[in-house]
Amino acid sequence: MLKNFSNRIVLLIILWVLFPGCAPRYYDGDKSPRGLFAQGERALKEHKLNEAHFLYSEIIDKYPESEYADDALYKKGYLEIYSSEYDDAEKSFEKLMKEYPDSRWRFDASLWEGLLGELTAYKKADAKNTSKKPKKKNIKEMQEKLEQLEVENEELRRQIQKLRQLLQE
Repeated sequence: MLKNFSNRIVLLIILWVLFPGCAPRYYDGDKSPRGLFAQGERALKEHKLNEAHFLYSEIIDKYPESEYADDALYKKGYLEIYSSEYDDAEKSFEKLMKEYPDSRWRFDASLWEGLLGELTAYKKADAKNTSKKPKKKNIKEMQEKLEQLEVENEELRRQIQKLRQLLQE
């Protein structure tokens, strides 16, 4: 029994030494705002976007008064844009402008919020336009107007031809 237990411990130690990177990084290291932010930056540089998003969210949730909170909130919003989570990004930028009015990211966040607002409005308008199919009545009216314009166009051509003839005399 003791032999099995010690074998398991040795096996676990070997696995831990050989595969230290298997556990997510956000469980390692410093849990202070500075440590979490540094880990988030490292994850961002390594293109581990979900991990970076998690770490920035941890700072915002656990340490909203820290000096890293506004930076984390801006980067979280940026990652949400990158992930096409536009509503979440807009909320992150709104929160940054509301809760951190003196942030160095305030101007950038207001620009992003404006762009995201325009994008949302455009998508809503586009969805309304594509959902409306032209009715047969509208098509018939348009065909009648087109025929009327063709008749008027032909009459204008005749009048232009008469004016040219008069000018040549």
